[in-house]
Amino acid sequence: MKIAITTFTTLLFATLMLTTPVYSQVQNEADISSSEMRNMLDSNQIPVHRATNTEGSPYLFEDFYEGIVSLENGYSTRPLQIRYNTHTQSIDFMSGNLAFNVSGEQIESFEFTANEKVHQFKKGFDLRGISEDDFVEVVSEGEATFVVRHNTNFFEDAASYGQATQQDRYVTDEVFYLKVGNDDFNRIRRPNQRRVMRNFDRFEDELEQFADQQNLDFSNRLDIARLVDYYNSLAE
Repeated sequence: MKIAITTFTTLLFATLMLTTPVYSQVQNEADISSSEMRNMLDSNQIPVHRATNTEGSPYLFEDFYEGIVSLENGYSTRPLQIRYNTHTQSIDFMSGNLAFNVSGEQIESFEFTANEKVHQFKKGFDLRGISEDDFVEVVSEGEATFVVRHNTNFFEDAASYGQATQQDRYVTDEVFYLKVGNDDFNRIRRPNQRRVMRNFDRFEDELEQFADQQNLDFSNRLDIARLVDYYNSLAE
């Protein structure tokens, strides 16, 4: 009888040991709601609309758009309304009729759709001038990968061009990085056609023809993305 009880106890313990990691994995991968995200993280309530007596914006887009946030603790959200603060490198999200802000340290990645385009942001890139903990937008990905770092600085009582008065101002900067094949990411300073094209060692004629036909602006990230996407289609 003792042998039977011991055997049953051993089997029960082994079963619990095997099933617990699976349950934890399911819990970690489960989608959470905006209210669950708010309760889980260190978030602060903020006004939905900000004061308009400041030039520029701390946001990539001023409006909220539907997106998904993946957290550092392993959870991901269901679709919710979010916007990216490029000044504080944080995320605002809506929970009911209230807006909350959560710091970037608690977020692994996020994406949202604005103007019929998916904007995807990730960490972990080894890029000159920024930390692996900084977000970059993955604009194009494949044989060639093009990412952009969005960063906004705030200037208090800054002079505006052509005006005698001073006012607070946000100024946003974009830094382009391009990786082709097994090469490292190259930072493209003052992007122009020559500085972008020299990263490609294949299909140079096709890319030149595509750029001319499409009248690409090599200082515009969306046009560079179109070129990179075309290169990736040729490299497939």
